[in-house]
Amino acid sequence: MTSDAVDRLRAEAARDDYASMARLARALYGMGLGPHEVLHQCYGVAFPQEVFIIAEGGLWRLRLLALFTNQPWQLAVPPDRGGPAAEPDGLIDTELRLLAGDLDLMPLVRVPAADPGREDRIVCYRLGELRAGRSTVFRLFESSAAEDALACGGSLLEVLHTEHTASVRRLEKELRSPSNWGAGSVDDDEVDRAYASLERVEELQRQVAERLAEGQGDAGG
Repeated sequence: MTSDAVDRLRAEAARDDYASMARLARALYGMGLGPHEVLHQCYGVAFPQEVFIIAEGGLWRLRLLALFTNQPWQLAVPPDRGGPAAEPDGLIDTELRLLAGDLDLMPLVRVPAADPGREDRIVCYRLGELRAGRSTVFRLFESSAAEDALACGGSLLEVLHTEHTASVRRLEKELRSPSNWGAGSVDDDEVDRAYASLERVEELQRQVAERLAEGQGDAGG
């Protein structure tokens, strides 16, 4: 693809139009750029190393307590690994609603509520924070307005570690509770799966730390 064609795709790309962003990303990959450069050109900011480590791990194969948004994740997956997907998934409505309220927000994941009747939470970056070299993440309930987003951690993996640790503790408490005896609402296998998910988050954190120590990473983690 010629540089003029890529410039045209860049001019057409808009964050509230996933298809246009995916077309631009595919064109940039076609020019030989890697995920770091592609995301930088698509959004005008350097993303934290954790984004690329998570994307390399295979978003949906990680089996974490998180549903990943379309942007920036799909754009971080090169075509030779199946990305960017041609069509967005079901989280697109939430993404568009938040973008309409605040284009500085970058929704990242939806974290399922731990208890029935409570709302899922959306965890986001802010582009302004990324420009300043900070990987601070912000959280709000799924039905909340964009302006309700509050800082909740120094990185996405930090927040996911907190969520998975809380999940393990909650399930262990339920397993030991007399009300669970005989009822079997929580069993050992469920606790083991929760521990496995927590260990996957910790492995991702180790990989980020190693990549940063090698001097290959962007600011933040």
